Amino acid sequence: MADGPPLAELQARFFELVTGRQGVAKELAARGLPEAALAAVIAGDARASAVERLDVYANMYFFRILDVLRSDYPKLLAVVGDEAFHDLATDYLQAYPSRHPSLRFVGAAMPGFVAGHALAAARPWLVPLAALEWARVDVFDRADVPLLEREALAGVPPEDFAAIALAPVPAATLVPAAWAVEETWRALEREQVPEAPDAADGAHAILVWRRGVAVQHRAVDALERRALERLFGPTTFGPTTFGALCAELGEALGSEEAAAQLAVRLLGGWLADGLLAVV
Repeated sequence: MADGPPLAELQARFFELVTGRQGVAKELAARGLPEAALAAVIAGDARASAVERLDVYANMYFFRILDVLRSDYPKLLAVVGDEAFHDLATDYLQAYPSRHPSLRFVGAAMPGFVAGHALAAARPWLVPLAALEWARVDVFDRADVPLLEREALAGVPPEDFAAIALAPVPAATLVPAAWAVEETWRALEREQVPEAPDAADGAHAILVWRRGVAVQHRAVDALERRALERLFGPTTFGPTTFGALCAELGEALGSEEAAAQLAVRLLGGWLADGLLAVV
């Protein structure tokens, strides 16, 4: 071993062979390396050659990550089928091999990858479907914080209501979606074969959040999306306020009174959903 390649070079070579999509023997051939070069650093015997031994790790690498991706993207898997999902995962791991010690993050780039994949050429709605699935995975692991309860606002004088600070819980996010993929989700949950979802307008989005251990999502209309973007995008001066929320809606509605009424309804819904954190 003292006469072999440096450790860093050996590790890099092993990683390339284990993560290659063709199997170890073909990956060696593609790099112009004889199998004897591998046998010089991996001992083979009568039961398995050096190539066969390394193939065990190559198969373990791929199929373990394939299992994780299947778990993270069950709806995408159900729509495209096992064979196409297998090929998608193979392509994905070539572009985004696992770089983190935890497989929790291995599927993070899938929605963006699907956007440029051949599968999405005919079915572009697969992109927001994948984005919805990843958002649900992601919010599940985000931190718990104390929730703002309706009772905490009951004693606020009307003249002080505009100054109330509002902040979302960490376990919440907004997924823009140009197709109504929440309908696809519902069909799959009912074990129905989903039709292609309807195209939505440019303001369509899906709110994803976790309360306790339950992850939920629902579509939001253009006005609630605008309000949520204000909520999720606090200024450098701190969280947004109820007054700022009213002003944001007022620009869209052209009426302060209508904006205030809508803001009150949205606030009530967010409190009921457990979407707001104690500031």
